[in-house]
Amino acid sequence: MNRLKNFKKKIKKMFRQVRRFIRRRKAYRFVMKGVRVVKKKVRKVYLGYMSKRIMENSKIVPNKIVISTNTFTYTCNPKYIYEEIIRRRLNYRIVWLVNRKNTKKFDYPDNIRLVPINSVKGLREVYSAKIWIDNGIVFSDYFDKKEGQIHIQTMHGSLGIKRLDNAVLCRNARGKSGQRVVQRESTETDYVITNSQFEEDVFHSVFWKETDMVRLGHARTDILFTTDPYQIAEIRESLFERYGIPVHKKLVLYAPTHRTGLTIENLSIDYKDMADALQRKFGGEFAVMIRMHKRTKNIVLEKEECDAPGEQVLYDVTDYPDIQELMMVTTVGITDYSSWIYDYVLTRRPGFIFATDLERYNTNTGLYYPLEETPFPVCQSHKQLIEKIEAFDNERFLERVEEFLEEKQSVDDGCSAKRIVDWIQQLAPTVE
Repeated sequence: MNRLKNFKKKIKKMFRQVRRFIRRRKAYRFVMKGVRVVKKKVRKVYLGYMSKRIMENSKIVPNKIVISTNTFTYTCNPKYIYEEIIRRRLNYRIVWLVNRKNTKKFDYPDNIRLVPINSVKGLREVYSAKIWIDNGIVFSDYFDKKEGQIHIQTMHGSLGIKRLDNAVLCRNARGKSGQRVVQRESTETDYVITNSQFEEDVFHSVFWKETDMVRLGHARTDILFTTDPYQIAEIRESLFERYGIPVHKKLVLYAPTHRTGLTIENLSIDYKDMADALQRKFGGEFAVMIRMHKRTKNIVLEKEECDAPGEQVLYDVTDYPDIQELMMVTTVGITDYSSWIYDYVLTRRPGFIFATDLERYNTNTGLYYPLEETPFPVCQSHKQLIEKIEAFDNERFLERVEEFLEEKQSVDDGCSAKRIVDWIQQLAPTVE
């Protein structure tokens, strides 16, 4: 009997100790969360104070360029502008701004100089640079441009169908503080690089009402015109090795955009069924690459397997930084409302719109023109997607592509980076 009582006492003591441990851990987490919040606010105040001092005391270096992207990765227009500068061996001092999480040189070339954007070192680099280059509202989040500096905006969409109205962006994505950022972006941006009359009309109607538009094309699209078999093979081999994709597979890129309320049901494709339909229509075996948007990458999709052992259908390539390289080796493209497919259209390869929540999206965000005006077949269910793959008319599709690009007055032709760097040399001549 005494043994039983002692055993019960030990069990109760053990549970008390466990409860104390849990309470302490909760308290510790709560305290550490508070410490992080305080450190963040202190750092913000400190950087704000240092920003004014550095801005006033730093001198502009005529041949210095600072670059950043909205994802803080090595991608999009800034990447290809940088590579054209390096290819020509121009005498520019270039600094690439990153966040503290990606200061490691993963996916960056070895010769690139990386500096944390939200740091004293970053402030010194930015305020001594002649030119700022970004592809989204990046610099306006952190810095006030001073006299003599030039801010070049390249944006990351192309002939995009999603509405960019101030009200939508600020209310849904940035809040009241974002309105101040957008206002600063609209007044402190000197030039916006565009690829068409359509883009210029859109940009003038939202952020950059008085900003000069420079129609030089998008540097990131140049890679889609390449016919260099060695470049294509190198990117394809690297991609297949990175994700373990069998080398004989053809590739489908499925990259949906972000929006409020996005669920797995909105992405409800039977990937095996779709791969089989593509095989019947275009020949060859297909692997599906899915690339989620950075704002919705927490929607985790399990990798689906075929019936045959070891034959995987779906590959998650969300962490691949450069979607242009994915497009370069893709046979078929699929999205919902994302602007990447309006770069992909330049390849003249088959593409499809899979938009299961079109009515809700039209209500919440809106489109600049109906999806049906694009060259791509529009599907609102998996059944429709399979049907439209099987009924795809490539000859009619190519006719619609040419009509679409002509209507939008696109100037992308594979030489945009060269034109942009020629123009940058006029803004900031290099000193030999």
